[in-house]
Amino acid sequence: MMMSDADLYRLASWSTWLSLVALVISGIALAIFFAGPGEPFGSINDAFIALSLVALVPAVLAVDRLAGDQLAPIVRIVTVAAIAGIVLASAGQLLLIVRVITLEDSYITGGLGILPVLAWMLLVAVLALGPGILPAPVGWLAILVLVAIVATAVVASVTFGPLLWIACLALVGALVAWMASLALAFAATAPQTAWA
Repeated sequence: MMMSDADLYRLASWSTWLSLVALVISGIALAIFFAGPGEPFGSINDAFIALSLVALVPAVLAVDRLAGDQLAPIVRIVTVAAIAGIVLASAGQLLLIVRVITLEDSYITGGLGILPVLAWMLLVAVLALGPGILPAPVGWLAILVLVAIVATAVVASVTFGPLLWIACLALVGALVAWMASLALAFAATAPQTAWA
């Protein structure tokens, strides 16, 4: 039996808030890990990254439902790819915790897994700023996150010093703002809502 639109959007809102909280906890654990204590904070970071990713699945499904036939079949292809990416990246994080794979292996599972999730974020921006399926701020914040990811990668290729920490904090801030806007949009969405 398929979940009703209202129930899916409500679930997507709550799970996006959960994803946001898990992301913040993972960031705190990572900062503590690098501050010196090491384990178990690396594993805590990995576990909360996996939780943050898995909690996004209802949001991915909700965006697919909201889009309906708009941009078909691209939306469905990106939806399936994003969910597969979430499964791959989160499984890699969990396998790293139990030491089935190495940290270097987790870069592969994480990197390959996150690419379709980034494509989904771009799709969210397109759907928000084009046909207005979501509020425009959700789209602009998605673009801000994607720009912050690129900027952080550029900074990381040059330095691991304080500038990288600033870039990472800016990225987490952008992600938190985007996820909050997405969660609020789902909470406000009725089955036949169009955003101006």
